[in-house]
Amino acid sequence: MCPVENPACRDQPFTIVHRHMDLISSRSVPTDIFQMQATTRYPGAYYIFQIKSGNDGREFYMRQTGPISATLVMTRPIKGPRDVVLDLEMVTVNTVVNFRGSSVIRLRIFISPYAF
Repeated sequence: MCPVENPACRDQPFTIVHRHMDLISSRSVPTDIFQMQATTRYPGAYYIFQIKSGNDGREFYMRQTGPISATLVMTRPIKGPRDVVLDLEMVTVNTVVNFRGSSVIRLRIFISPYAF
């Protein structure tokens, strides 16, 4: 783990969790495909959800669904076979204790070559 005092740690996530899912080819869109949320809500904190990397074709976006949750939405159909790796980031900002940190879900999506 990288210590907070280290300036190189400022832009690094506190945790990276790996997840995997499969989707059919040319799925109808828009469609919600993945949800993420904070496990704890801290007084004075707010959360920012974003796609940090892997969305080069702009097939996805994050829709904030509540103060501590967001949903990954697929906006364009994707033909398979294809492997997509997205880094979904949740930034925690707490103005009460002057804290800013992030967590990342590295989501690997395998798009099947079949539409069924």
